Amino acid sequence: MKGFKQKHQDAASHEVHRDTVSRGMSTVFERFEAQQPQCGFCKKGLSCQLCSDGPCRISAKAPLGVCGASGDVIVARNLLQLAIMGTAANTYQCRNLANTLKAIGEGKSSLSLKDPVKLQRMCQGLGIDHTKPVNELAVAFGDFVLGEINKPTHQPLTLMDYFSLDSRKEAWKREGIYTGGPANEIITALSKCMTNVSNDPVDLLKTALRLGLSNEYVALWGITVMQDIIMGTADLVPGESNIGCLDPKTVNIVANGHQPVFASLLIEKAGSEKFQAAAKKAGAKGIKVYGSLCEGQQLMNVSSRDEYKNVFGGQLGNWIQEELFIATGVVDVFLMDLNCSLPSLKEFADTYGTKLITTDPVVRFAGVQNIDFNPEIADEQAESILEAAIKTFKARKKAKREPALPSGNGKNACIGGYTTETVLKKFGYDINNYIEEVKKGNIKGAVAVAGCTTVRHGQGGKAIHDLTLELIKRNIMVIGAGCCSSTHQNNAMSTMEMAKLAGPGLRSVCEAYDMPPVISYGSCTDVGKILDTVSALAWTLGCDTSQLPVAAAVPEYMEQKAIADIFTALAFGLLTHVSPEPRIGGSPLVVDYLTKDMVKVTGGRLLLEDDPVKAADAIEAHIMAKRKALRFG
Repeated sequence: MKGFKQKHQDAASHEVHRDTVSRGMSTVFERFEAQQPQCGFCKKGLSCQLCSDGPCRISAKAPLGVCGASGDVIVARNLLQLAIMGTAANTYQCRNLANTLKAIGEGKSSLSLKDPVKLQRMCQGLGIDHTKPVNELAVAFGDFVLGEINKPTHQPLTLMDYFSLDSRKEAWKREGIYTGGPANEIITALSKCMTNVSNDPVDLLKTALRLGLSNEYVALWGITVMQDIIMGTADLVPGESNIGCLDPKTVNIVANGHQPVFASLLIEKAGSEKFQAAAKKAGAKGIKVYGSLCEGQQLMNVSSRDEYKNVFGGQLGNWIQEELFIATGVVDVFLMDLNCSLPSLKEFADTYGTKLITTDPVVRFAGVQNIDFNPEIADEQAESILEAAIKTFKARKKAKREPALPSGNGKNACIGGYTTETVLKKFGYDINNYIEEVKKGNIKGAVAVAGCTTVRHGQGGKAIHDLTLELIKRNIMVIGAGCCSSTHQNNAMSTMEMAKLAGPGLRSVCEAYDMPPVISYGSCTDVGKILDTVSALAWTLGCDTSQLPVAAAVPEYMEQKAIADIFTALAFGLLTHVSPEPRIGGSPLVVDYLTKDMVKVTGGRLLLEDDPVKAADAIEAHIMAKRKALRFG
């Protein structure tokens, strides 16, 4: 298509996108354009649809809603509702893992624990008798996590007491945001969001901070720890990413979403002689399972395991690309759990012969098969999915559809498996080696570039790419997570080659310690691991997290879990860059509270900036100010 404007940052996705549109399909970008112009009141957060007397929108002519709510209240309440949904989704995933861990411990599941040592270590630290048999520990730990989820709001979390710095505890208690369990915090927060209940915008924002803390100290922590226990702790591993990973000659299954335990079992089953032989009998080279979104990041992080070899096909990319994966015509089964599974996937699947299967009860599509993961019958479920994929491959082969894969390679090398432990390993198991490089100025600081991708900036991934490049040029190390990691990987940024584009100081560290300037911690839930690293640095230096030369960046914010994580970062006292601007522009009070007053509350603040260069300028200035205060060179 002549003159087709590039909407994806990477060339492979652009090529498949152009081909898809030329065949009459509409993707997220075309639908975004069809929605323009969008409501200006809604974009500023100044609309309310809670009661039957509305909807109301706030303007100079009508500065109050029918009930008398000001724009400040409406904006803060709308933002809190997003934080509630994000925290709920992470808590849901955490609860699922706790129940799976219990099923394994009770002998009700064929799943095994790949890292029982971590389970024993965690139990020991939390006061659970770690000398008991591993199966009993699995049940006890699962019960402990479920107990933390359901703690009353007035009862502080054991995890927060155990893992947080004393200086953080003091700040949180002073501000009244020392949190209880997320289930009850969510109930309270939702009650505040009802019509004519909480009419104090600052109280609503502090409630979001409470959610941010329960999000971290139960949901994110629980997810990362229990996934390590069940699937194995991540280790450094070479990998591949992007649409070009898809092999048209194999039976192809894409695992899309955020809950990787079932997909991990599927990989084990797919590698068996039984199913590889069945695939070859159907005319395929074999069976491959690919990762998509955060699920793929988690799968790649543990893909050094033997059972993944020749079966795990790589990490395909982020949510903006998922329609394109199906549009290649070579995906036989597309699995969906939790977020993000676009409603449009049904049309794409029907057009290109892909079988959609949901694997979690919260995900439902009309006319799509549901095989909700149950650890007690997971073997049978995995086998039924593999059989369905082979059947679909046969139909694909019979139809003789021409694959629409990118020309050339269409994929990139990358390095997965970074965590607090593997970073420490790179620095000789001594965090002080990293700190010395920071003190000398070879590394000015570090920024977590995490979260979603968005269509709003016109080109998905561009803001992530450009900000990351600006930061490493300035000797600032970047830690990726979530769809940002996919953007890094799909643009060949998570390799040692990127050291050539880093500033001289950071480049010297990369070469000395054999690590790229842009590393990936994995999924969006691995923001919890990033905060573990930040806390470990602060503890070693004897300072607070708010005093460190670090920052967080969400350069392409899109959905609710990102809002929950943003409040988590703010609660930790971090400068948190966000773009595009959340729907808060209609309230100067809310904007000022988050971008200025927050410093006095938690030590953190929001940085609103769409231009990646200007954002990098502000982040660098913040980092340099923190270095000066710590008397680093």
